[in-house]
Amino acid sequence: MNVGSQITEKIIELYPEINKYNIKITAKFNDEDDGWIVTLSKGEQTLQTHIENAEALQCIEGEKCMYFGNQLMGFIDAYCTGSDACNV
Repeated sequence: MNVGSQITEKIIELYPEINKYNIKITAKFNDEDDGWIVTLSKGEQTLQTHIENAEALQCIEGEKCMYFGNQLMGFIDAYCTGSDACNV
């Protein structure tokens, strides 16, 4: 399994809201920044966030991805909470 898949699997494990709201998640390595671009999308709404490589590796090892968690909650609050966009 490649590192991008490990990152997305671990993030989904840590943040089950991703599956609950049927949010698509992808992770792609960015050589220029030596980090990962994680993309969340739901319908026409998209959020991209950067995760440093070291933080991504910590996430895979089971530690919380604090910065990513904040981004995820912002996405859910903006596009899912109180709207029909993320009906389960």
